[in-house]
Amino acid sequence: MLKLLWRSVENHFRYILFLIVTLGSYFSIVFWRMLDMKADGLYAGHGNIWSDWALHISIANIFAFKSIRYWFSYHPLYAGGKFTYPFLADLVSGMLMRAGISLEQSFALPSIILTLSLLTGLYFLFYLLTSSRKAALTAVFIFFLSAGLGFISFLNDLILHPSLSSLLYPLRDYGRFENYQWGASNMAVGLLVPQRAFLAGVTMGAWSIVGVLYVILKDKDLAPGIKTKILIMSGVLAGILPVTHPHSFMALIAITGSLCLFNLKKWRTLWPYVLVAGTISSVLYLTFIYGGIESASFVQWHPGYTANGDLFDWLRMWILIWGIMLPLALGSLYYFRKNIDRSRWAVYFGAFMLFAVGNLFYLQPIAWDNSKIFWWVYLILSAPASLALVHIWSKRGLLFRSAAVLLFITLIFMGVIELSRLIQVDQHDYLMTGTEDIKLGLEIREKTGPLDIFLTAPAHNHFVMMWGLRPILMGYTAWLWNYGFDYHSREMDMRKMFLGLSGTEDLLQKYRISYVAIGPAEIHDLDANENYFRGNFPVAFRDSSYRIYDTRSVWQNEGAR
Repeated sequence: MLKLLWRSVENHFRYILFLIVTLGSYFSIVFWRMLDMKADGLYAGHGNIWSDWALHISIANIFAFKSIRYWFSYHPLYAGGKFTYPFLADLVSGMLMRAGISLEQSFALPSIILTLSLLTGLYFLFYLLTSSRKAALTAVFIFFLSAGLGFISFLNDLILHPSLSSLLYPLRDYGRFENYQWGASNMAVGLLVPQRAFLAGVTMGAWSIVGVLYVILKDKDLAPGIKTKILIMSGVLAGILPVTHPHSFMALIAITGSLCLFNLKKWRTLWPYVLVAGTISSVLYLTFIYGGIESASFVQWHPGYTANGDLFDWLRMWILIWGIMLPLALGSLYYFRKNIDRSRWAVYFGAFMLFAVGNLFYLQPIAWDNSKIFWWVYLILSAPASLALVHIWSKRGLLFRSAAVLLFITLIFMGVIELSRLIQVDQHDYLMTGTEDIKLGLEIREKTGPLDIFLTAPAHNHFVMMWGLRPILMGYTAWLWNYGFDYHSREMDMRKMFLGLSGTEDLLQKYRISYVAIGPAEIHDLDANENYFRGNFPVAFRDSSYRIYDTRSVWQNEGAR
C-alpha cells in the first residue's frame, strides 16, 4: 500500500511541491501570526480571529488544564447545557498545551499541518475528477483564491480615489455583502482561517472522498485488501466528522452517499466504508450531539437563501458572491458531459444537492453558517471550472489564451485582494484579553471549584470563560441562538440579577451562582448595580477593572436550612 501511495505522489510531486511552496508558505505565515502574546495581553491577528477564536481558546484550555472528568460537563457558553460544539481541532491544541507547547504554537501548528494536508488532498481530488494535473493545480488555486465580483467596487473606488495605500491595503472589505448576510467572498478569510472546525472538517472530508472515489475508479486495478484498507481509512475520517465539523459531515453524506448510490452494484466493495463511517458517526452523534438542541426553530425553511426578492435577485446574489463560478462550471459540465463517467457525475450530483438544500433551508439560525455548505459546493465546482480554463488555454491562439487568463483573473481577483489584506496583521490586530484579566482568570482557575458557576456579561471573550475555565451562566447571545439554546428566559433572569432587583437572591439560588463578576462590560451593557453586591457579598477576587463577588452563601445557607 505504501508503494502504491508513493507512486501516486511521485507522479504529481512537482505540482504538489508548487502548492506547498506557494499557498502552503503563505498560510503557514498567516497562521503563525494569528495569535501574539504581548506584554499587555493576547492579540488576535484579524477581526475574524478576535471574534471566533475566543471560544476556541476557551475549549482548548479546558482540554489542556482541566481534569478529563470535567471536559464535557457543560457547554463553555451555557452552564448546564450539553457540550455539542465540534471539539476535535481544539482537543488537539489542548493536548499540545498539556505537552508544554505554548498557546500560540498549539493553535498554529495543527492549522499549518492541516492546510498542507488539505492542499495535497484537494489536488488529488481534483485530479481524480479531471484526469489532468494542470486542471487539478488550477482548481486548488481557484478554491483558495475564491472570489466574487466585489473587485468591481474596489476598482471603481481606486479609480475615483487613487492611492498606493488603498491599493496595498483596502480600507473596506469588498468581499462582504451585508444585504445578503455574506461575510466574505474568499473562503480562506471567511472560514478556513478563523473557523478551526471548517479547516479540520474540509481536510478530513476531502481525503475521505479521495479514498472512496479512488477505489471506485481503480476498482479493477487494486487488490481486495488494498481497497478495504483505503475504504476503512476513508470511513474513519468521515465517521469522526460529527465532532469535527457537522457541515462537512453533511457534505460527505451527500457526496459519498451519491457515489455509493450511483455505484450500487459495487456494494460488496464499498460496504467497509459505509459500515465504518456509519458506526463511528452514529456513536459520536448520539454521545455528543443528540439532545443538545433546545430550539424548535433551529432549521428553518427559507427558499432563496438570503435573497428576499424574485428569481433575478437570487441570481444577482450568486453572481455578486461567486462571480462567474456557477456559469463557468455549468458550461464546462455541459461541454464535457460525454467525457464524465457515472462516478464523477455522482460527485457533482452530491454538490448540486448541497446547493439546493442550502438555498431552501437555513441549517442554523444565522444564515452565514450556510456558507460552510456552499463552500463545499464551490470546492467541487472548482474542478469543472478549471477544466474549462485549461481547455481554452490549450487552443493556443492569442484570443483563446487571453480569454483563459481573463476568466482566471476574474475568478481570483477579489481573493488575491482579500488574502493580501489578511496577511498584513499589523494593520488589523485586536486585543483579545488584557494581561491583568488573564492573571485574574488564572487566579480564579486556581482558587475556585471546577464547576462553580459565574454570572458574567455575555461577552464573547470574557476572561472567566477563556482563562478561568469556569461555567458561565450564559455567553454571547448570538452564538447561543446559533447553537440552538433556548436562552431567552435565562437572559431576563441574568439582567434582573445584575440590577439587584427584588428576587435576586432567589435567582442566584435557582441557578446556583457561586460568583458574580462586575466590570466594564457588566456595568456598561447591563447596568450592573454594584452597590447591591457590595452591600450583600464579599469580594473574592479583584483587579483594577473587575470585582468578583462570592454569592455562594445564598444557596449554601438555603440548603442548610
